[in-house]
Amino acid sequence: MKAQSFKPKFIRIRYIPKYPATMTTNPPPKITPGVMSLLPLFYVGWSDSVLSPSEMDLIHEKIRKLEFLTDEERETLVSWTDPQHPPSREIFKLWLSEMKRLTSHQTLDDKMSLVEIGIEMARVMASKEDEHEWLSHETIEALRDIESTLGVTDTGSLRAFLSRINRKVSPDRVDIVQPEKITELLDGQYRDTRNRMRRLLTDPVFKLEYEHDKEEYRRKILNWVKLMADQGLGSYAYPEEFGGKNDPGRHITVFEMLGYHDLSLAVKFGVQFGLFGSAIYYLGTENHHEKYLSKLGSGELLGCFAMTETDHGSNVKGLETTLTYDATDKTITVNTPHLNAGKEYIGNALHSTHAVVFGQLLVNGEEHGIHAVIVRIRNDRHELMKGVRVEDNGYKMGLNGIDNGKIWFDNVSVSSEALLDRYGTIEDNQYKSPIEGDDRRFFTMLSALVAGRVSVAWAGVSAAKKALTIATRYALRRRQFEAVPGEEESLLLDYPSHQRRLLPLIARAYAYDAAMKELTAEYAGSLDKEDRREVESRAAGLKAMTSWNATRTIQECREACGGKGYLAENQFADLKADTDIFTTFEGDNVVLLQLVAKGLLSDMRKQFHDEGFITVLRYLAKNITIRLTDMNPVNTRRTDASHLLDPDLYIEAFRYREYKLLNSVAQRMRNYIGKGLHPSEAFLRCQNHLITLAKAHVDKLVLKSFYKFYTNINEGQLRDLMKQVYQLYALSTIEEHKGWYLESEYMQPSKTKAIRRMVTKLCSQLRDRAETLVSGFGIPEELVAAPIARN
Repeated sequence: MKAQSFKPKFIRIRYIPKYPATMTTNPPPKITPGVMSLLPLFYVGWSDSVLSPSEMDLIHEKIRKLEFLTDEERETLVSWTDPQHPPSREIFKLWLSEMKRLTSHQTLDDKMSLVEIGIEMARVMASKEDEHEWLSHETIEALRDIESTLGVTDTGSLRAFLSRINRKVSPDRVDIVQPEKITELLDGQYRDTRNRMRRLLTDPVFKLEYEHDKEEYRRKILNWVKLMADQGLGSYAYPEEFGGKNDPGRHITVFEMLGYHDLSLAVKFGVQFGLFGSAIYYLGTENHHEKYLSKLGSGELLGCFAMTETDHGSNVKGLETTLTYDATDKTITVNTPHLNAGKEYIGNALHSTHAVVFGQLLVNGEEHGIHAVIVRIRNDRHELMKGVRVEDNGYKMGLNGIDNGKIWFDNVSVSSEALLDRYGTIEDNQYKSPIEGDDRRFFTMLSALVAGRVSVAWAGVSAAKKALTIATRYALRRRQFEAVPGEEESLLLDYPSHQRRLLPLIARAYAYDAAMKELTAEYAGSLDKEDRREVESRAAGLKAMTSWNATRTIQECREACGGKGYLAENQFADLKADTDIFTTFEGDNVVLLQLVAKGLLSDMRKQFHDEGFITVLRYLAKNITIRLTDMNPVNTRRTDASHLLDPDLYIEAFRYREYKLLNSVAQRMRNYIGKGLHPSEAFLRCQNHLITLAKAHVDKLVLKSFYKFYTNINEGQLRDLMKQVYQLYALSTIEEHKGWYLESEYMQPSKTKAIRRMVTKLCSQLRDRAETLVSGFGIPEELVAAPIARN
């Protein structure tokens, strides 16, 4: 039904409402046809708990301008817009009862607007006598204006309303944005690889089944890895002459897709072709490439990445394993000096024949810092080589398809050619390096291995998407408690609390997806650059934030599914157990965020040092500008919808949080050092502050990536949907940190309350798009194998 179909009519208004017996002693305001024309708007607005003070003022103003209303009707409607005294439960029941009665014989569908439905109900109420002219084009436009002010113009609000009055939504209705369109958008540059992985992982040989026996589980994962290698998927990052495609971005995409399958497979794939293979490719030179890349890419040669030690996990510079060069026979002796210097938690340790071992290189008695050598740890009969001891780490909280182990070396001798010598070599019994300084060389070597952090971050994003898909689909089929006594029980996702649990996390999944795609592209394009600090910092920050988000999302989804979520068959058990380690491997998250914060301080110091007085003036001008604009009383209190949905608000709020934290921690450290504290002591005193700064920095990067992602969408309806998702991500993140914004006086309580209401409104508006959004992730149905996720 279209607005143009309504023509001015003469309608006589005569109606006596039927009140429940419990309300006859103090009857509520009379419901007349004029009031009824607005009732669907009021019902949906209050049902979503979204009426803010600024919206109330606008609604009051518009109600007073509706000429067809009597003074009594205006008074009634205005009385229902007081946020301090919202309509009672009895009035809500009366509204619902009357709307059901009036629509019982009407033809209503989800192609109508709430305004059109209200007018239809008003027509039913009105009699044919005592004509009263009120329904005109101006009236309709005024009603639409109120509808827009209330923010209930979206399809989700309409469909929720129809379901509440027991009217069926058109079964043949097709959503304006199909999940396939979203999947196509998300697949992006590597669409062919993602589709290939979908086909491969849904082959019966990769069927997901719960495996109780650890050894059998490990054998299955090993077999799957070899099948992946047979498909050429392990060599994507290597040069074409070694069976690859010289495309590290495509390799990372394979890992991302494995995150939807079995995470033990993802991690073992990453250890074999990522850590072990990348160490040889990026740290080694031509002779290493010729000897190993083709074999390891095909799965013929299995290896492990032996860096972490029992006493030295995140502190790689402090590793105690020694790599001692012997000039007499040109060999390197690999030795574990004591028990706790053994390599620990080494993936692929029990299946491998070779290991890339990291340790302190000594040449002619002089230390040259951390380097790596290739050590054969088993012979062709899979027996341990002399001097090598390996122990199984045993059962773990999760990832039990991975054969993690401990490795010790008792003076194991290897040829000096085993030294991965791209950044440091031994010639004529002398150490030589193209990079001066052990520290600079150390960080250059580690930067070549940043793909591991990018991959783990992607796995966290994929696992969170899978959990959200399961929980959302369950919430769209599971019913619990009736909204009105005697009626059908409500779907879980019809409850505002449930919408609040899942929809902001869905928005965050889209935000992190956008950020990770940008990081992957930057990483792939930076491999030939000498300075890759920005990519390394972004990888460290996103790995921390996405892995924490994965554990948080999976837990919330498990709880949102109640006892069903606790059953192993519904996959949350494995998702929780397998992703928990993501927060501490490939770098402990807390340590990684400190590295991010250090980088921000270094950049700040460098900028002041390089640009001097001009930078000081620019800094002062920027500070003054923030004070005059962002911190002015009007801006800190502004609560209107147009402001709260403006991308400029989010950009400035996220930017200010990072800016304020960076300046305050820099000032604190300067004060501590000025009092005579050593810089390391000053750093420790500011440690928590620095971690908060790093989180703010990553949040800002994610927001920028998501904004760039949705504004580049050409298709209008899809862009509008992604804009709503973007708004929900931004506002829910601000809400999460509202305490900081209030303490900083960047926002007043009235504004943070308005943001809370707007988040609730956006969740309500996106409720009917939830299935579309999670299906848009493009996870094959065979991989969303939880029974509760099936129709």
